[in-house]
Amino acid sequence: MKVLLLGEFSGMHQNLAIGLRKFGVDVTVASDGDGWKNYPRDIDLSRDIKRNSFLYLLKLLRNIPNLSGYDVVQLNCPKPFNATATFNRIAFNFLKQLNKNIFLGAHGMDTRYISFALDGKLKYSVFQIPSIQNDPHIKELRNLIKYKSELKLNDKIASQSKGIIASSIGYYLSYTDYFSSKTTYIPLSIDTTKYTYTSTIGDNPQKIKFFLGMMEGRIVRKGTDIIHKVLLELKRRYPNDVELTIVKSVPFNEYQNLLNSSHVLCDQMYAYGIGLNGLIAQAKGLIVCGGADEEMYKALGEQNNKPIVNINVSEDEMLKSFEFLIKNKDKLKEISIKNRAFVVKHHDSKTVANRYIEFWKEKIETTN
Repeated sequence: MKVLLLGEFSGMHQNLAIGLRKFGVDVTVASDGDGWKNYPRDIDLSRDIKRNSFLYLLKLLRNIPNLSGYDVVQLNCPKPFNATATFNRIAFNFLKQLNKNIFLGAHGMDTRYISFALDGKLKYSVFQIPSIQNDPHIKELRNLIKYKSELKLNDKIASQSKGIIASSIGYYLSYTDYFSSKTTYIPLSIDTTKYTYTSTIGDNPQKIKFFLGMMEGRIVRKGTDIIHKVLLELKRRYPNDVELTIVKSVPFNEYQNLLNSSHVLCDQMYAYGIGLNGLIAQAKGLIVCGGADEEMYKALGEQNNKPIVNINVSEDEMLKSFEFLIKNKDKLKEISIKNRAFVVKHHDSKTVANRYIEFWKEKIETTN
């Protein structure tokens, strides 16, 4: 099988490619590296936004031979190219002519997700928190669905794709209204052989080391402003039991080094599950606090091991969850091991890749 993974979100396709190659799949990753994050890829589709779109088009045209002849093209979103909706619509038409089967990924806030969330159909969504609706980025997302070209592009690609793969419950639910027969949920993947158990938590640590990474421009919509506030209160109440590491927009390698010396990662709010940084932390044996909704565990088929500390709660309840860790230091090593076991079972790149392969084959067989 020859597969093109087109586009990138936080290394998602890079990690998926690792798993696919373990099954002997011929994989090519083509992306812009997710902007400044600069994730590795086989074909570079980065764009200098200071230069006009015609030059970007020429770059894509030169890459047509490298974007052709695949059994499967997996898009990371309806706009895998860093350009307008019209540009992406034309590019999609070319991809359909040059390749056998195209699949859509639902991994971010596309127009279908935004519309679904604004209709109040999700349990967790940044659009349901009144206090953050003036955030510039949230305003930008709300305005996106006012453009017919954006809405039409999303619906066109969803309609003409062989299948749709969502990596979170929220994204999955937003597509099942209209595309239930072709939509499935497959969780994010990471290479658990690369991220090994490195926890230094010990059997009964004197101090618990909490870590919070805050990304400029995403602080409000990830809820890290609230998490930060609660952690400061925790430190005030338990100065001898808590050590805080708070960083803002640090490079990935520096982030990982800081993570390695921590015990607890506070990931994000307003989500059904955790993101890739949370999964990496779990693989390393950190206790992860983030989205941990029962719908997520149910979709994974997990009934016994539910190690994520749910912080989709009020500030008072979040503080109580953190206090539980402080008051039960003798249980932290066990929780740490359960976090590692959870991510290996459900998110290992080979396990997730196998689910992708099975879904691709199923949809190709039933639609051809």
